[in-house]
Amino acid sequence: MSDELEINSTHLAVLKKNDYDKSVLIDYVPLSNPKRKLLDRAYQKSRDKLIHKEYPNEILDADVELRSIFLKEYDFCPSLDRAYQDVSDDSKLHFDYDSELDQKEIEKKVKINKIIVREELKIRDLAYSLELAYKKAQDDKSIIAMSHQRRGWTEDPFELTKKLHVQFKTNFGYGGKSYFFAKLSFKDIDIIPFSEWVRYKDRQYDEILLYSQRYEVANESWKDAMEYVKDAINLCVKDEVEFIETYVITECKWLIEGLIGICDVENPSDKFLREMAEKRKRMEYKGKKLSGSLNFIKSIAEFESLPSVSNFINDLEKICKDELPTLLQEYKENSSDLSKAKINLEIERPIWHKLQDESNEITKIFTPLNKKYEHISALQERIKKYQAKNLDDGKRLQKLFKIKYHDYEEIKADYLKIKPKYEDILARCSKSQAKNLKLNSQIQTFNNYKKQFESYIKKIDNHFLTYSQNYKGIGNFKNLENRNNE
Repeated sequence: MSDELEINSTHLAVLKKNDYDKSVLIDYVPLSNPKRKLLDRAYQKSRDKLIHKEYPNEILDADVELRSIFLKEYDFCPSLDRAYQDVSDDSKLHFDYDSELDQKEIEKKVKINKIIVREELKIRDLAYSLELAYKKAQDDKSIIAMSHQRRGWTEDPFELTKKLHVQFKTNFGYGGKSYFFAKLSFKDIDIIPFSEWVRYKDRQYDEILLYSQRYEVANESWKDAMEYVKDAINLCVKDEVEFIETYVITECKWLIEGLIGICDVENPSDKFLREMAEKRKRMEYKGKKLSGSLNFIKSIAEFESLPSVSNFINDLEKICKDELPTLLQEYKENSSDLSKAKINLEIERPIWHKLQDESNEITKIFTPLNKKYEHISALQERIKKYQAKNLDDGKRLQKLFKIKYHDYEEIKADYLKIKPKYEDILARCSKSQAKNLKLNSQIQTFNNYKKQFESYIKKIDNHFLTYSQNYKGIGNFKNLENRNNE
Protein backbone atom coordinates (compact mmCIF):
# COMPACT_ATOMS: atom_id res chain seq x y z
CA MET A 1 0.00 0.00 0.00
CA SER A 2 1.46 3.36 -1.05
CA ASP A 3 2.51 5.84 1.63
CA GLU A 4 0.15 8.37 0.04
CA LEU A 5 -2.78 5.97 0.33
CA GLU A 6 -4.70 6.15 3.61
CA ILE A 7 -7.73 3.95 4.09
CA ASN A 8 -10.93 5.97 4.67
CA SER A 9 -8.95 9.17 4.24
CA THR A 10 -7.75 9.12 0.64
CA HIS A 11 -9.14 5.75 -0.50
CA LEU A 12 -11.79 3.15 0.34
CA ALA A 13 -10.39 -0.38 0.73
CA VAL A 14 -12.55 -2.97 -1.06
CA LEU A 15 -12.62 -6.71 -1.53
CA LYS A 16 -13.34 -7.64 -5.15
CA LYS A 17 -14.17 -10.83 -7.00
CA ASN A 18 -11.67 -11.88 -9.62
CA ASP A 19 -13.04 -12.03 -13.14
CA TYR A 20 -11.46 -15.38 -14.00
CA ASP A 21 -12.17 -17.53 -10.90
CA LYS A 22 -13.83 -17.49 -7.47
CA SER A 23 -10.87 -15.91 -5.70
CA VAL A 24 -10.83 -12.34 -4.40
CA LEU A 25 -8.37 -9.48 -4.33
CA ILE A 26 -7.97 -6.19 -2.46
CA ASP A 27 -8.40 -2.96 -4.35
CA TYR A 28 -8.75 0.71 -3.47
CA VAL A 29 -11.38 3.22 -4.55
CA PRO A 30 -10.09 6.83 -4.45
CA LEU A 31 -12.17 9.34 -2.52
CA SER A 32 -13.25 12.42 -4.41
CA ASN A 33 -15.42 15.42 -3.63
CA PRO A 34 -17.16 17.25 -6.51
CA LYS A 35 -17.73 20.17 -4.15
CA ARG A 36 -14.02 20.68 -3.58
CA LYS A 37 -13.90 24.28 -4.87
CA LEU A 38 -16.82 25.27 -2.67
CA LEU A 39 -15.13 23.85 0.42
CA ASP A 40 -11.72 25.28 -0.46
CA ARG A 41 -13.24 28.76 -0.64
CA ALA A 42 -14.77 28.25 2.81
CA TYR A 43 -11.46 26.94 4.19
CA GLN A 44 -9.64 29.95 2.74
CA LYS A 45 -12.04 32.36 4.39
CA SER A 46 -11.73 30.56 7.70
CA ARG A 47 -7.97 31.23 7.61
CA ASP A 48 -7.99 34.82 6.36
CA LYS A 49 -7.40 37.95 8.46
CA LEU A 50 -11.00 39.21 8.52
CA ILE A 51 -12.43 39.26 12.04
CA HIS A 52 -15.51 41.45 11.89
CA LYS A 53 -18.69 40.52 13.71
CA GLU A 54 -20.92 37.93 11.96
CA TYR A 55 -18.06 36.86 9.64
CA PRO A 56 -18.28 33.12 10.61
CA ASN A 57 -22.01 33.19 9.75
CA GLU A 58 -21.21 34.92 6.45
CA ILE A 59 -18.78 32.09 5.57
CA LEU A 60 -21.52 29.48 6.05
CA ASP A 61 -24.14 31.58 4.27
CA ALA A 62 -21.95 32.21 1.22
CA ASP A 63 -23.43 29.15 -0.54
CA VAL A 64 -26.62 27.30 0.36
CA GLU A 65 -24.88 23.93 -0.22
CA LEU A 66 -22.53 24.50 2.71
CA ARG A 67 -25.52 24.09 4.98
CA SER A 68 -27.72 21.75 2.91
CA ILE A 69 -24.92 19.28 2.08
CA PHE A 70 -22.14 19.69 4.59
CA LEU A 71 -23.98 20.62 7.76
CA LYS A 72 -26.61 17.89 7.50
CA GLU A 73 -26.48 14.74 9.63
CA TYR A 74 -23.98 12.04 8.56
CA ASP A 75 -23.59 8.41 9.53
CA PHE A 76 -19.93 8.97 10.31
CA CYS A 77 -17.61 8.29 13.25
CA PRO A 78 -14.88 10.97 13.47
CA SER A 79 -12.76 9.03 16.01
CA LEU A 80 -13.20 5.26 15.74
CA ASP A 81 -11.91 4.31 19.18
CA ARG A 82 -13.85 6.93 21.15
CA ALA A 83 -17.29 6.40 22.66
CA TYR A 84 -20.54 8.11 21.68
CA GLN A 85 -19.46 9.65 18.37
CA ASP A 86 -21.82 11.28 15.90
CA VAL A 87 -22.12 13.99 13.25
CA SER A 88 -25.49 15.58 13.91
CA ASP A 89 -27.56 18.02 11.84
CA ASP A 90 -26.02 21.49 12.15
CA SER A 91 -27.68 23.03 9.10
CA LYS A 92 -29.04 25.85 11.26
CA LEU A 93 -25.73 26.56 12.95
CA HIS A 94 -25.48 30.25 13.85
CA PHE A 95 -22.93 32.12 15.94
CA ASP A 96 -24.37 34.80 18.21
CA TYR A 97 -22.47 37.86 19.40
CA ASP A 98 -23.61 39.77 22.47
CA SER A 99 -24.19 43.46 21.74
CA GLU A 100 -22.31 44.36 24.91
CA LEU A 101 -19.04 42.80 23.74
CA ASP A 102 -16.23 45.25 23.05
CA GLN A 103 -14.22 45.06 19.82
CA LYS A 104 -11.39 43.05 21.36
CA GLU A 105 -13.82 40.44 22.74
CA ILE A 106 -15.62 40.25 19.38
CA GLU A 107 -12.34 39.67 17.52
CA LYS A 108 -11.36 36.90 19.96
CA LYS A 109 -14.72 35.15 19.59
CA VAL A 110 -14.71 35.48 15.78
CA LYS A 111 -11.26 33.85 15.60
CA ILE A 112 -12.49 30.91 17.70
CA ASN A 113 -15.67 30.53 15.62
CA LYS A 114 -13.71 30.57 12.35
CA ILE A 115 -11.70 27.62 13.68
CA ILE A 116 -14.96 25.85 14.60
CA VAL A 117 -16.29 26.39 11.07
CA ARG A 118 -13.11 25.02 9.51
CA GLU A 119 -12.88 21.94 11.74
CA GLU A 120 -16.59 21.16 11.37
CA LEU A 121 -16.39 21.37 7.57
CA LYS A 122 -13.27 19.18 7.50
CA ILE A 123 -15.12 16.39 9.31
CA ARG A 124 -18.10 16.66 6.97
CA ASP A 125 -15.85 16.99 3.92
CA LEU A 126 -14.54 13.46 4.64
CA ALA A 127 -17.99 12.13 5.61
CA TYR A 128 -19.44 13.36 2.31
CA SER A 129 -16.54 11.93 0.27
CA LEU A 130 -16.95 8.57 1.98
CA GLU A 131 -20.69 8.50 1.32
CA LEU A 132 -20.02 9.00 -2.41
CA ALA A 133 -17.38 6.24 -2.33
CA TYR A 134 -19.76 3.86 -0.52
CA LYS A 135 -22.35 4.43 -3.23
CA LYS A 136 -19.80 3.83 -5.96
CA ALA A 137 -18.63 0.59 -4.30
CA GLN A 138 -22.20 -0.64 -3.76
CA ASP A 139 -22.99 -0.09 -7.45
CA ASP A 140 -19.99 -2.21 -8.48
CA LYS A 141 -21.21 -5.82 -8.54
CA SER A 142 -17.66 -7.17 -8.32
CA ILE A 143 -17.12 -5.55 -4.89
CA ILE A 144 -18.25 -7.79 -2.04
CA ALA A 145 -16.99 -5.79 0.97
CA MET A 146 -15.63 -2.34 1.72
CA SER A 147 -13.99 -0.42 4.52
CA HIS A 148 -16.08 2.20 6.27
CA GLN A 149 -16.13 4.80 9.02
CA ARG A 150 -19.81 4.59 9.95
CA ARG A 151 -21.10 4.52 13.51
CA GLY A 152 -21.62 0.97 14.70
CA TRP A 153 -22.59 -0.74 11.47
CA THR A 154 -21.81 -4.43 11.08
CA GLU A 155 -21.96 -5.70 7.51
CA ASP A 156 -24.21 -8.62 6.60
CA PRO A 157 -22.32 -11.88 6.01
CA PHE A 158 -21.27 -12.49 2.41
CA GLU A 159 -20.16 -15.64 0.60
CA LEU A 160 -18.31 -16.64 -2.53
CA THR A 161 -18.83 -20.34 -1.94
CA LYS A 162 -21.75 -22.05 -0.27
CA LYS A 163 -19.42 -23.34 2.44
CA LEU A 164 -17.67 -20.15 3.61
CA HIS A 165 -19.45 -17.13 5.05
CA VAL A 166 -17.52 -13.97 5.92
CA GLN A 167 -18.48 -10.94 7.98
CA PHE A 168 -16.84 -7.72 9.17
CA LYS A 169 -18.28 -6.92 12.61
CA THR A 170 -17.62 -3.38 13.75
CA ASN A 171 -18.83 -0.97 16.36
CA PHE A 172 -17.27 2.43 15.83
CA GLY A 173 -18.23 5.19 18.26
CA TYR A 174 -21.71 3.82 18.97
CA GLY A 175 -22.32 3.41 22.69
CA GLY A 176 -19.55 2.96 25.23
CA LYS A 177 -17.49 0.18 23.64
CA SER A 178 -15.89 0.04 20.20
CA TYR A 179 -14.64 -3.13 18.47
CA PHE A 180 -13.40 -4.38 15.10
CA PHE A 181 -13.80 -8.09 14.25
CA ALA A 182 -13.61 -10.39 11.24
CA LYS A 183 -15.80 -13.50 11.44
CA LEU A 184 -15.51 -16.67 9.33
CA SER A 185 -18.07 -19.46 9.22
CA PHE A 186 -17.36 -22.74 7.38
CA LYS A 187 -20.31 -25.02 6.64
CA ASP A 188 -22.31 -22.91 9.13
CA ILE A 189 -19.71 -23.61 11.84
CA ASP A 190 -17.96 -20.58 13.33
CA ILE A 191 -14.19 -20.41 12.97
CA ILE A 192 -13.05 -19.57 16.50
CA PRO A 193 -9.51 -18.50 17.56
CA PHE A 194 -9.22 -21.15 20.31
CA SER A 195 -5.56 -20.30 20.91
CA GLU A 196 -6.45 -16.84 22.20
CA TRP A 197 -7.59 -18.55 25.38
CA VAL A 198 -3.96 -19.34 26.19
CA ARG A 199 -2.20 -16.58 24.24
CA TYR A 200 -3.91 -13.82 26.21
CA LYS A 201 -4.18 -13.63 29.99
CA ASP A 202 -7.60 -12.03 30.39
CA ARG A 203 -9.58 -13.11 27.32
CA GLN A 204 -13.13 -14.18 28.17
CA TYR A 205 -14.73 -17.27 26.61
CA ASP A 206 -17.90 -15.45 25.49
CA GLU A 207 -15.76 -12.74 23.92
CA ILE A 208 -13.64 -15.18 21.88
CA LEU A 209 -16.78 -16.72 20.36
CA LEU A 210 -17.65 -13.40 18.72
CA TYR A 211 -14.87 -13.35 16.13
CA SER A 212 -12.27 -15.22 14.12
CA GLN A 213 -9.84 -12.31 14.31
CA ARG A 214 -9.94 -9.07 16.26
CA TYR A 215 -8.18 -5.84 15.38
CA GLU A 216 -7.19 -2.54 16.87
CA VAL A 217 -10.01 -0.06 16.34
CA ALA A 218 -8.27 2.08 13.73
CA ASN A 219 -8.60 2.72 10.00
CA GLU A 220 -5.15 1.19 9.47
CA SER A 221 -6.56 -2.16 10.66
CA TRP A 222 -8.72 -2.47 7.55
CA LYS A 223 -5.66 -3.58 5.57
CA ASP A 224 -4.95 -6.48 7.96
CA ALA A 225 -8.63 -7.40 8.15
CA MET A 226 -8.99 -7.41 4.37
CA GLU A 227 -5.79 -9.47 3.99
CA TYR A 228 -7.05 -12.03 6.52
CA VAL A 229 -10.42 -12.41 4.81
CA LYS A 230 -8.88 -12.47 1.31
CA ASP A 231 -6.42 -15.22 2.29
CA ALA A 232 -9.18 -17.25 3.96
CA ILE A 233 -11.50 -17.05 0.94
CA ASN A 234 -8.78 -17.83 -1.58
CA LEU A 235 -7.49 -20.78 0.41
CA CYS A 236 -11.00 -22.18 0.86
CA VAL A 237 -11.62 -21.89 -2.90
CA LYS A 238 -8.29 -23.54 -3.68
CA ASP A 239 -8.09 -26.33 -1.07
CA GLU A 240 -10.71 -26.93 1.65
CA VAL A 241 -8.49 -29.45 3.46
CA GLU A 242 -5.67 -26.93 3.75
CA PHE A 243 -8.21 -24.30 4.82
CA ILE A 244 -9.31 -26.51 7.73
CA GLU A 245 -5.67 -27.18 8.60
CA THR A 246 -4.85 -23.46 8.68
CA TYR A 247 -7.92 -22.03 10.36
CA VAL A 248 -9.11 -24.89 12.60
CA ILE A 249 -6.40 -27.50 13.17
CA THR A 250 -3.65 -24.95 13.79
CA GLU A 251 -5.80 -23.15 16.37
CA CYS A 252 -6.43 -26.47 18.14
CA LYS A 253 -2.71 -27.28 18.13
CA TRP A 254 -1.86 -23.91 19.62
CA LEU A 255 -4.54 -24.36 22.29
CA ILE A 256 -3.13 -27.75 23.35
CA GLU A 257 0.48 -26.53 23.26
CA GLY A 258 -0.47 -23.48 25.31
CA LEU A 259 -2.25 -25.58 27.94
CA ILE A 260 0.75 -27.89 28.25
CA GLY A 261 2.97 -24.87 28.85
CA ILE A 262 0.59 -23.47 31.46
CA CYS A 263 0.52 -26.77 33.35
CA ASP A 264 4.26 -26.61 34.09
CA VAL A 265 4.03 -24.26 37.06
CA GLU A 266 7.42 -25.32 38.48
CA ASN A 267 9.38 -24.36 35.36
CA PRO A 268 6.94 -22.13 33.50
CA SER A 269 7.49 -21.42 29.82
CA ASP A 270 4.22 -19.50 29.57
CA LYS A 271 4.99 -15.77 29.67
CA PHE A 272 2.13 -14.97 32.04
CA LEU A 273 3.10 -17.70 34.50
CA ARG A 274 6.66 -16.37 34.59
CA GLU A 275 5.30 -13.04 35.80
CA MET A 276 3.64 -14.72 38.82
CA ALA A 277 6.07 -15.08 41.71
CA GLU A 278 3.72 -17.11 43.93
CA LYS A 279 3.23 -20.77 43.02
CA ARG A 280 -0.38 -20.82 44.22
CA LYS A 281 -1.19 -17.92 41.90
CA ARG A 282 0.30 -19.93 39.03
CA MET A 283 -1.81 -22.93 40.06
CA GLU A 284 -4.93 -20.75 40.16
CA TYR A 285 -4.17 -19.46 36.65
CA LYS A 286 -3.63 -23.03 35.48
CA GLY A 287 -7.01 -24.08 36.92
CA LYS A 288 -8.73 -21.16 35.22
CA LYS A 289 -7.27 -21.97 31.80
CA LEU A 290 -7.78 -25.74 32.07
CA SER A 291 -11.40 -25.58 33.19
CA GLY A 292 -12.18 -22.78 30.74
CA SER A 293 -10.72 -24.72 27.82
CA LEU A 294 -13.50 -27.30 28.23
CA ASN A 295 -15.95 -24.63 27.01
CA PHE A 296 -14.44 -24.93 23.55
CA ILE A 297 -15.10 -28.67 23.19
CA LYS A 298 -18.58 -28.03 21.83
CA SER A 299 -17.19 -25.74 19.14
CA ILE A 300 -14.30 -28.09 18.30
CA ALA A 301 -16.72 -31.04 18.17
CA GLU A 302 -18.59 -29.39 15.32
CA PHE A 303 -15.58 -30.33 13.18
CA GLU A 304 -15.43 -33.84 14.71
CA SER A 305 -15.89 -35.53 11.33
CA LEU A 306 -12.25 -34.67 10.77
CA PRO A 307 -10.12 -37.35 12.55
CA SER A 308 -7.43 -34.91 13.69
CA VAL A 309 -10.03 -32.66 15.35
CA SER A 310 -11.44 -35.60 17.30
CA ASN A 311 -7.93 -36.29 18.57
CA PHE A 312 -7.67 -32.73 19.90
CA ILE A 313 -10.77 -33.23 22.05
CA ASN A 314 -9.19 -36.37 23.51
CA ASP A 315 -5.92 -34.53 24.11
CA LEU A 316 -7.67 -31.64 25.82
CA GLU A 317 -9.67 -33.93 28.10
CA LYS A 318 -6.57 -35.97 28.94
CA ILE A 319 -4.67 -32.86 30.02
CA CYS A 320 -7.57 -31.80 32.27
CA LYS A 321 -7.94 -35.27 33.78
CA ASP A 322 -4.18 -35.68 34.35
CA GLU A 323 -3.88 -32.27 35.99
CA LEU A 324 -7.01 -32.51 38.16
CA PRO A 325 -5.11 -34.22 41.06
CA THR A 326 -2.63 -31.32 41.16
CA LEU A 327 -5.51 -28.84 41.47
CA LEU A 328 -7.05 -30.97 44.22
CA GLN A 329 -3.75 -31.07 46.09
CA GLU A 330 -3.38 -27.30 45.86
CA TYR A 331 -6.98 -26.92 47.04
CA LYS A 332 -6.23 -29.09 50.09
CA GLU A 333 -3.03 -27.19 50.90
CA ASN A 334 -4.87 -23.88 50.59
CA SER A 335 -7.66 -25.18 52.86
CA SER A 336 -5.02 -26.22 55.42
CA ASP A 337 -3.38 -22.79 55.26
CA LEU A 338 -6.81 -21.20 55.66
CA SER A 339 -7.56 -23.28 58.78
CA LYS A 340 -4.18 -22.42 60.33
CA ALA A 341 -4.66 -18.73 59.64
CA LYS A 342 -8.11 -18.80 61.27
CA ILE A 343 -6.72 -20.59 64.36
CA ASN A 344 -3.83 -18.11 64.62
CA LEU A 345 -6.27 -15.23 64.32
CA GLU A 346 -8.40 -16.63 67.14
CA ILE A 347 -5.24 -16.73 69.29
CA GLU A 348 -3.94 -13.33 68.25
CA ARG A 349 -7.20 -11.34 68.30
CA PRO A 350 -7.75 -11.42 72.13
CA ILE A 351 -4.04 -10.58 72.66
CA TRP A 352 -4.47 -7.50 70.47
CA HIS A 353 -7.70 -6.50 72.22
CA LYS A 354 -6.03 -6.86 75.64
CA LEU A 355 -3.06 -4.76 74.48
CA GLN A 356 -5.47 -2.16 73.08
CA ASP A 357 -7.13 -1.89 76.50
CA GLU A 358 -3.75 -1.59 78.22
CA SER A 359 -2.63 0.96 75.65
CA ASN A 360 -5.78 3.04 76.19
CA GLU A 361 -5.34 2.96 79.98
CA ILE A 362 -1.66 3.90 80.03
CA THR A 363 -2.25 6.57 77.37
CA LYS A 364 -4.78 8.27 79.65
CA ILE A 365 -2.06 8.51 82.31
CA PHE A 366 0.99 9.17 80.13
CA THR A 367 -0.43 11.80 77.74
CA PRO A 368 -1.18 14.54 80.35
CA LEU A 369 1.97 13.60 82.29
CA ASN A 370 4.09 13.88 79.15
CA LYS A 371 2.50 17.21 78.24
CA LYS A 372 3.14 18.59 81.73
CA TYR A 373 6.72 17.28 81.88
CA GLU A 374 7.65 18.66 78.44
CA HIS A 375 6.14 22.06 79.29
CA ILE A 376 8.04 22.36 82.60
CA SER A 377 11.29 21.03 81.09
CA ALA A 378 11.10 23.51 78.21
CA LEU A 379 10.46 26.36 80.67
CA GLN A 380 13.41 25.30 82.82
CA GLU A 381 15.67 25.15 79.76
CA ARG A 382 14.69 28.71 78.76
CA ILE A 383 15.43 29.94 82.29
CA LYS A 384 18.89 28.34 82.20
CA LYS A 385 19.67 30.06 78.90
CA TYR A 386 18.42 33.39 80.27
CA GLN A 387 20.44 32.94 83.47
CA ALA A 388 23.64 32.47 81.47
CA LYS A 389 23.19 35.99 80.10
CA ASN A 390 21.50 37.68 83.11
CA LEU A 391 22.81 36.09 86.29
CA ASP A 392 20.82 38.02 88.96
CA ASP A 393 17.51 37.97 87.11
CA GLY A 394 18.12 34.35 86.23
CA LYS A 395 18.56 33.37 89.87
CA ARG A 396 15.34 35.15 90.75
CA LEU A 397 13.49 33.27 88.00
CA GLN A 398 14.96 29.98 89.26
CA LYS A 399 13.55 30.67 92.73
CA LEU A 400 10.13 31.45 91.28
CA PHE A 401 10.32 28.29 89.16
CA LYS A 402 11.09 26.10 92.21
CA ILE A 403 8.24 27.67 94.14
CA LYS A 404 5.70 27.18 91.36
CA TYR A 405 6.94 23.76 90.26
CA HIS A 406 8.07 22.36 93.57
CA ASP A 407 6.97 18.88 92.48
CA TYR A 408 9.01 18.92 89.24
CA GLU A 409 11.41 16.18 90.36
CA GLU A 410 8.49 13.99 91.32
CA ILE A 411 6.85 14.60 87.93
CA LYS A 412 10.15 13.83 86.20
CA ALA A 413 10.56 10.59 88.16
CA ASP A 414 7.02 9.49 87.30
CA TYR A 415 7.60 10.39 83.64
CA LEU A 416 10.87 8.45 83.40
CA LYS A 417 9.27 5.48 85.15
CA ILE A 418 6.12 5.26 83.00
CA LYS A 419 7.61 6.19 79.60
CA PRO A 420 9.36 2.81 78.95
CA LYS A 421 6.16 0.95 79.89
CA TYR A 422 4.11 3.21 77.61
CA GLU A 423 6.47 2.73 74.66
CA ASP A 424 6.66 -1.02 75.24
CA ILE A 425 2.87 -1.47 75.32
CA LEU A 426 2.43 0.70 72.20
CA ALA A 427 5.10 -1.27 70.35
CA ARG A 428 3.56 -4.61 71.34
CA CYS A 429 0.07 -3.35 70.45
CA SER A 430 1.28 -2.13 67.05
CA LYS A 431 3.03 -5.43 66.38
CA SER A 432 -0.07 -7.40 67.39
CA GLN A 433 -2.28 -5.19 65.23
CA ALA A 434 0.02 -5.81 62.25
CA LYS A 435 -0.22 -9.57 62.86
CA ASN A 436 -4.03 -9.34 63.02
CA LEU A 437 -4.19 -7.35 59.81
CA LYS A 438 -1.83 -9.78 58.08
CA LEU A 439 -3.85 -12.79 59.23
CA ASN A 440 -7.10 -11.18 58.09
CA SER A 441 -5.52 -10.43 54.71
CA GLN A 442 -4.25 -14.02 54.45
CA ILE A 443 -7.68 -15.41 55.31
CA GLN A 444 -9.28 -13.25 52.63
CA THR A 445 -6.67 -14.40 50.09
CA PHE A 446 -7.07 -18.07 51.05
CA ASN A 447 -10.87 -17.74 50.86
CA ASN A 448 -10.60 -16.23 47.39
CA TYR A 449 -8.30 -19.05 46.28
CA LYS A 450 -10.68 -21.59 47.83
CA LYS A 451 -13.62 -20.16 45.88
CA GLN A 452 -11.66 -20.12 42.61
CA PHE A 453 -10.23 -23.63 42.99
CA GLU A 454 -13.66 -25.02 43.86
CA SER A 455 -15.08 -23.43 40.72
CA TYR A 456 -12.35 -24.84 38.46
CA ILE A 457 -12.36 -28.31 40.02
CA LYS A 458 -16.16 -28.57 39.93
CA LYS A 459 -16.21 -27.67 36.25
CA ILE A 460 -13.65 -30.30 35.33
CA ASP A 461 -15.27 -32.88 37.63
CA ASN A 462 -18.77 -32.23 36.23
CA HIS A 463 -17.49 -32.52 32.67
CA PHE A 464 -16.10 -36.01 33.25
CA LEU A 465 -19.11 -37.09 35.33
CA THR A 466 -21.24 -36.14 32.30
CA TYR A 467 -19.11 -37.47 29.46
CA SER A 468 -16.88 -40.22 30.91
CA GLN A 469 -18.42 -43.58 31.82
CA ASN A 470 -15.75 -44.87 34.22
CA TYR A 471 -15.11 -41.61 36.02
CA LYS A 472 -16.11 -41.76 39.72
CA GLY A 473 -15.80 -38.08 40.64
CA ILE A 474 -13.99 -36.28 43.44
CA GLY A 475 -16.82 -36.39 45.97
CA ASN A 476 -17.74 -33.68 48.45
CA PHE A 477 -15.36 -30.74 48.98
CA LYS A 478 -15.96 -30.87 52.74
CA ASN A 479 -14.74 -34.47 52.82
CA LEU A 480 -11.62 -33.44 50.92
CA GLU A 481 -10.88 -30.78 53.54
CA ASN A 482 -11.53 -33.20 56.40
CA ARG A 483 -9.23 -35.83 54.91
CA ASN A 484 -6.55 -33.20 54.57
CA ASN A 485 -6.90 -32.16 58.23
CA GLU A 486 -6.76 -35.67 59.62
